[in-house]
Amino acid sequence: MSVLIELRPEAGPALIVGGGSVALRKARTLVEGEFQVTVVAPEVLPAFDFLPFTTIERRAFEERDIGGSPPWALVFACTGNREVNRRVGALARARNIPVVVADRQGESTFFTPATMRDGDVAIAVSTGGASPSLAKFIRGKIAAALGPGLSGLAHVARTEREARLAAKRGEDR
Repeated sequence: MSVLIELRPEAGPALIVGGGSVALRKARTLVEGEFQVTVVAPEVLPAFDFLPFTTIERRAFEERDIGGSPPWALVFACTGNREVNRRVGALARARNIPVVVADRQGESTFFTPATMRDGDVAIAVSTGGASPSLAKFIRGKIAAALGPGLSGLAHVARTEREARLAAKRGEDR
């Protein structure tokens, strides 16, 4: 069993080992949330160069990448090399750092759900790592059924909630 949580960038930076399409998807998700991201890979797709909040180190992964500074909030092992992914996962788990090992669900300590965001409203669907494509399909169905405009509703709800809380405290609006 697992629990879905929303992690804020104040939790700390993320390390992504790998420079291909899976790593790029993970990096895009993180930078959308304004996380600081470091990518370590000998080669990276050109799109990485345009990501904000991202530092790229074009080199092979080294053990010191996990144990050094800064302390990572999250680690992603997204290379095309099974041994490198296994090693990254083992090192992160040994240091109690949450890790996704893209090619081995059983070596991961968390999964990234398929998400859709409209302002402050986030919809996340997870299959517990069983089928990312199924999660994306379900997310698309939910987003289509709800339609646009959720951020406006969230803004109104936030304003009303803040007014109710202020009234409880006896504050003026």
